[in-house]
Amino acid sequence: MIEVLSIEIEGGFNVVYAPEEVCKMALDNHRAISALYIIGNSSKVAGRVRRNLNVRRAFTVHQLIEILLEAYEEVVFIEHDPVLFEDCDFPTLEDLIMLLRQIGIDRTVFYFSCRRDRVFDLITKMADRYVYVEREENGYYLVDASCNGLRQLFCPKNAQLTLEAFSG
Repeated sequence: MIEVLSIEIEGGFNVVYAPEEVCKMALDNHRAISALYIIGNSSKVAGRVRRNLNVRRAFTVHQLIEILLEAYEEVVFIEHDPVLFEDCDFPTLEDLIMLLRQIGIDRTVFYFSCRRDRVFDLITKMADRYVYVEREENGYYLVDASCNGLRQLFCPKNAQLTLEAFSG
């Protein structure tokens, strides 16, 4: 189980765009028995995570795919790194997205970023669920888009923040 902003996610391939503190909260508060955290060349969140996670680093899309093929953990966190996709062709990107969707059939994939770019935006279009979180003066504005529809919320700063993710 992951707790971050009053949205429940049950398995699947989930993409989250959120400020650093929200992403860190998701990593710190998960309650999965086993979790893998994959980072690329650089990370906005990794240095601040207190939770014990299996951490792997991918420097290319091909390494990311290899790590995912070997993964056995019930929750897979992947921090988006635009540098991984600099020399990536479309068929390889498509293979990655299909693999993320396949893993999401029986586990939870939590693909996240604190910064958006064109590749990240393309990945969001292929996800089972996309959660967009934007920091505002008095709290957080959230959009939760999935096959169940679109839900918009506002979470005040003083409210308890919970996003529960259950694997499988």
